Amino acid sequence: MLKILLIEDEFIIAKDIKVLLSKNNFAIVDYARNYNQALDLFLKNTYNLVISDINLNDKKDGIEIITEFSKLKKIPVVYLTAYSDTDIVTRAEKTMPFAYILKPYNNNQLMATINLAILNFNKQTSAIPKQAKNTSKLELLTSREKEVLVTLSSGKITKEIAEELNISVHTVEQHKKNIKKKLNLTTIGELIKFTMSSELFVFK
Repeated sequence: MLKILLIEDEFIIAKDIKVLLSKNNFAIVDYARNYNQALDLFLKNTYNLVISDINLNDKKDGIEIITEFSKLKKIPVVYLTAYSDTDIVTRAEKTMPFAYILKPYNNNQLMATINLAILNFNKQTSAIPKQAKNTSKLELLTSREKEVLVTLSSGKITKEIAEELNISVHTVEQHKKNIKKKLNLTTIGELIKFTMSSELFVFK
């Protein structure tokens, strides 16, 4: 199970995200409302991912907090923001986040983005080389097939994928069948290796 640190000063949004990510044992979520709480949790625990609102009503905003965190440990980051202001994005890019999600967010988008962020982070920190031929094969897949592939590669079983993407078990199995046929792969291990060695970027 994933362990995620959520930094968000709006209680209702934080509660919604925590409930969403806690479903089906997807993740354990620790919640911080400000810099001091976030730093205390980050130092005491090991996390797979940090989700941080950029605009916090505190002495430090989300970008400043993540900047400090990055000096302590490299970890994938997903930013939440109500704005797409160029200056904010420019500042945020210096911390090398894996994705930005604009509020109001879509639940399926949030789940898929988390999976992709972790996969991309693991790919960058592992010894698995990127292969151009695998990246080109991604063009054979539909957007939904890419979502299924990423979720599958993150260790989810068919039922979990169906619940996470809000589709039927039968639909997931059909997508898996199509993916294997298009990529000419047969095992889950081959699919994971393909995902890790291709340029499967975060959905915007």
